[in-house]
Amino acid sequence: MEVSNVLRWVKDKLPYLIMVMIAAGLINGYVNEVSYLKNFLTPVVFIMIYPMMINLKVTDVLAGFSAPKPILLSLLVNFVVSPLIAYVLSMIFFADYPMLTVGLVLISLIPTSGMTASWTGLANGNMKSALIIISVNLLLAIVLIPVYLKLLLGKVVALNTMLVVMSLVKVVVIPLVLGDLTRRFLVKRYGIQKFKQMKPNFGGISALGVLMIVFIATSLKSKTILGDVQLVLAVLVPLAIYYGSILLISNILGCKFLDYGNRVALIYGTTMRNLTIAMALTISSLEGGLAVFLIAVGYLLQVPFAALYMRYLNWKNEHVVAVEQ
Repeated sequence: MEVSNVLRWVKDKLPYLIMVMIAAGLINGYVNEVSYLKNFLTPVVFIMIYPMMINLKVTDVLAGFSAPKPILLSLLVNFVVSPLIAYVLSMIFFADYPMLTVGLVLISLIPTSGMTASWTGLANGNMKSALIIISVNLLLAIVLIPVYLKLLLGKVVALNTMLVVMSLVKVVVIPLVLGDLTRRFLVKRYGIQKFKQMKPNFGGISALGVLMIVFIATSLKSKTILGDVQLVLAVLVPLAIYYGSILLISNILGCKFLDYGNRVALIYGTTMRNLTIAMALTISSLEGGLAVFLIAVGYLLQVPFAALYMRYLNWKNEHVVAVEQ
């Protein structure tokens, strides 16, 4: 089997493979001495983030000024509605688990992922709007994350703002610059068509990094998690409420203000969170722990919510066609 096929398979089956890695990490951490795994965190974080950034074209930001409505709505949901919902849910469900609060708030602050464009395309949405939403929201998140973390988490955990800023530089800015330079080099060296053939491989490599991080994080926190089985349920319920709320609010806004293509781009640009960067930032600046566990569970819920909405769109479109006939 070709390497590209393996990487594509890993990316497609990522939620299921994450469940396998969670189970393997829990067993490994329970029966073995795993403190040495901390030494692998930094290189694995780079493996996870850098390939993803190669696929991001930051110059798409400039194109957003010609059609600002979906961009502005995405900013409203991602940087006002989303963190507010996460903070309220955290106060209700995670009063005794401050690091779970950290995980949910971070998920809420880092919008869009490579899958935003993929799901938008599958649902026949506006791909141009989706790509612009990804670029604008990620660049703004880099600026706003330190401010929001101080406001929302300053009383929950001891937070070193400068450490968060340096972690953002290490986890997002440097890979973003390297990814952009790599993309330019590959396009110039091999041409745009060959680069498009390479693009799925980068997502697969990033997915491998996610699996390694999940395994390491759950191994390191295995005894804590297994010592409190109710923790899993405590994580699933607020995450499901969070994703459901964002999906519902984005759909309402999209139906009211946007055409079909831009509505799909808005919904996948807000419901799909960049869990990869959230996990990397948690590990590099907040010592991971239970926050990483919550983010890993987020992978298990995010894809089903995206698929559920696409099935809803298909059903609605089929219903409209049937009525017209």
